[in-house]
Amino acid sequence: MLIKPISCLFLLFCCAHAAIAQDQPIVAESRLSRFVETGKSDNERATLHVYIREADTAEPILGATVLLQRQHPDQVHGKVTQWDGRCKFKVAPSDYHLRVQLTGMVTFEMAHIELLAGRQYELEVEMARLGQPVPSAKQQAGNN
Repeated sequence: MLIKPISCLFLLFCCAHAAIAQDQPIVAESRLSRFVETGKSDNERATLHVYIREADTAEPILGATVLLQRQHPDQVHGKVTQWDGRCKFKVAPSDYHLRVQLTGMVTFEMAHIELLAGRQYELEVEMARLGQPVPSAKQQAGNN
């Protein structure tokens, strides 16, 4: 049996309408936008430069917690992003698990990041909001 293109469009419309009718919120996801090796480091440690920004506006995110966890031996390195959305790790070479989190944003996780001795890396993450942005106190005061 051959389904005609018009029938396919109708079915697609019905499925989309059914999903909207169920009041299912569309959940945005945080995502990796770039991970590259950028050069050599001057020692036997690996250097990881992390840049975190908001997915919708591309603005840097201040105050995001960035956790870099090594499995063997178990060790966690933690940093908080600065005003420019950046932080830097100098760590022993190993296989790492990365977690980026901030209240109101969708947490980002990435496993099996291989960092080699004497190498530098750059990693960029775009974080999505969980819901509508909360207005600042200044913005709320301006409305009164």
